[in-house]
Amino acid sequence: METYEQQVWFYLKDQEQQGPAGSFELKKLFEQGILTGDSLIWNKDMSSWEMARLVKPFDRLVFSTISDSQNEQTSLEKLVETVLKGRPFVRCLARLFDLSVFSLVFIALVTIFSPKFIFEFSPIFIFFSSLVLYIFAEAFILSIFGNTIGKTLLHTKLKTVDGRPINFLTALKRSLFVNTAGLGLGVPILNVVCSAYSYFDLKSHGVSQWDKQFGTVVLYGHVNGARIVLVSLLPLALLIAGIVI
Repeated sequence: METYEQQVWFYLKDQEQQGPAGSFELKKLFEQGILTGDSLIWNKDMSSWEMARLVKPFDRLVFSTISDSQNEQTSLEKLVETVLKGRPFVRCLARLFDLSVFSLVFIALVTIFSPKFIFEFSPIFIFFSSLVLYIFAEAFILSIFGNTIGKTLLHTKLKTVDGRPINFLTALKRSLFVNTAGLGLGVPILNVVCSAYSYFDLKSHGVSQWDKQFGTVVLYGHVNGARIVLVSLLPLALLIAGIVI
């Protein structure tokens, strides 16, 4: 078990999950009234997010009465929906967007440097090739930048539970797990079964199997409907193009 000074925390503020923060830093946020006793916090030793005033050692603090007016107007049910049940649709959409961007870049590069590849192989083979290569590309992007374009656009962040930057090997294992167990490698029928199971599992437990396995946590921010529609356009356009072609 980690000592108090070594513990790493995540917290909810302005409807956005934030962190990591050390125990000393989190305590200062309470003392300055930036967070209150009703603020939801979490670390890797906790099974679920809890109000700070119920969590040791912060339960001994005298919390400031100053609070964010936006948080006062937000119902506890909405906070629970945001934090505890995850956002499988947002996560899936972010992944589809990233995969769509990578597929476009992959096809463009292949067309420039090896035009015969596009004509000699079927669209299905090209799709699976791009999916396999994306597993490595995503791991590289996460280890270098800490996030992908799709996750950034949808205000979603991937962190390790101990606050350290995610390394390439961990990111690669996680990406492989997601694309096989979570998406069935895009294989028809299997993809639907795996996606449905992952969706309801995340909804029920608030954390995915791969995040449990590799010590990562996904943090969510507020996303409006217009942003979701805009991000959906690229995957939808590629789907329509694939059907037409």
